[in-house]
Amino acid sequence: MKKFTLNIEEEFELDFELIGISCHEKDFRLCYELNNQLEIDLTRIKDLEIVLKNGKGSYSLYEYLDDENRIDYYLISNRSEKGTLIPEQKGTDYFLQLKGVTYDEMVEELIDKISSLSIVLTAYKINVNTLKSKQNLIFDGYPQN
Repeated sequence: MKKFTLNIEEEFELDFELIGISCHEKDFRLCYELNNQLEIDLTRIKDLEIVLKNGKGSYSLYEYLDDENRIDYYLISNRSEKGTLIPEQKGTDYFLQLKGVTYDEMVEELIDKISSLSIVLTAYKINVNTLKSKQNLIFDGYPQN
C-alpha cells in the first residue's frame, strides 16, 4: 500500500515590522536607553511564554502603545534559559516589534537612532516572512503587571 504525506503549511499575513538588536546589556537597561532615545515609554508586561522542544521558554516583554501615532512597540528578548525565541536569529539579543501604521523611512530612522546608542552593537531590519519561527512572534492581549 502506498503512503501519502500531506504537508500543510499555514500561510498568514504578518502585520508588523521587526528590528533586530544586538546588545549585551540586560533588558531593563536597553529599555531605559530606548525610552530616552526614541522618546517612548516601554514598560514591562507579562513575559511571553512559548512552548519549545525542551520545555517552556519565558521571554521578557516590554510594551508601549502610542495611540497618537497608532503604533504599538514591543521589546522582546530573544533569549531564555530554554533557548532562543527565534533560533534562526541566534546573533540577535532583542527584537523591537512595531505594530500599526509604519513606513520604511520611519523604520530606518528608528534603526539609526537605536544604532547610535553606545550599548547597542548593531540594529537592523528583519524580513519577518523569511523566518521559520515567525509564529513565536505572534501574540496579543497581554494584561499589564
